[in-house]
Amino acid sequence: MKSSSNGDLSEIVLRAYRAGYSSHGQLDLQFEDFQTRLIGVVSKHLGSDAVGPLANNFIEALHTNDLYLGFACAHGTEAAWERLNFVYGAYIKSLAIFMTGENTASSEIADSVLVNLFLPGPSGQSRIASYEGRSSLATWLRVVVSHHATNERQRFCNNMSAMNVPDIADESAPSRMEASLRAGRYGGIIGDSLRYSCHSLTNRERLVLLLRYDEGLHLGQIATLLGVHQSTITRQLERTCKRLREAVIGILSKKYKLDPATINECTEDLLENPSYSVLALLKAETRK
Repeated sequence: MKSSSNGDLSEIVLRAYRAGYSSHGQLDLQFEDFQTRLIGVVSKHLGSDAVGPLANNFIEALHTNDLYLGFACAHGTEAAWERLNFVYGAYIKSLAIFMTGENTASSEIADSVLVNLFLPGPSGQSRIASYEGRSSLATWLRVVVSHHATNERQRFCNNMSAMNVPDIADESAPSRMEASLRAGRYGGIIGDSLRYSCHSLTNRERLVLLLRYDEGLHLGQIATLLGVHQSTITRQLERTCKRLREAVIGILSKKYKLDPATINECTEDLLENPSYSVLALLKAETRK
């Protein structure tokens, strides 16, 4: 890439490296190696001359915490592969069981996925080096496991019944497992961020949220109770929800130093995971 891009881009790469280190710990991956691989991903998709906001925005949209782990594995460090197995081993096995049934085939697929990720591909590098952070590592692994399961079904098509593949797959199961995995990684900081964000709400904002989402009142009913026009309640709800989301994102970014892609995962989990209850927090605040 052009040398003129070294300023802001180098700072963004350094922040991504530090965030990855903070998330996964010491994996024997030097900053220079991380930078070289990350710039290689940028150059592949944007060209070697990509500079300025285009390259910066591209990097900020990547799942750089996952890339830190993927790059470390591709670099061949034992600590990285142990970390990968610790964070994703159970997830890979769960996916394999879902796709093949609880039998020997699922265990073989889970083991073969990890082995194949470690073995060199056509490029001469470990196959995990093909992970580029454009989706989360969990999503990428889901595709890898799916491909392995498909190959196994084709290879042993005469023994399909022994693999116990369900006639109608629960397509939401991988998503639920991925959400559960996210909760395990980020659950504490999501709850903390949401708790502090709720502290910033006024009593009026808490009341409107509780009336709408806890009591289930329509906007018109809330407006009548509070003696205002319905449009006022509509605008207030929109502003409050937006402010809550921005407050959570701000805390995840400033306090916990998460990259934009990881923050996006956390906000998705906030919407999907019922254990994060804004209503419960609001009720607790109201009782104080």
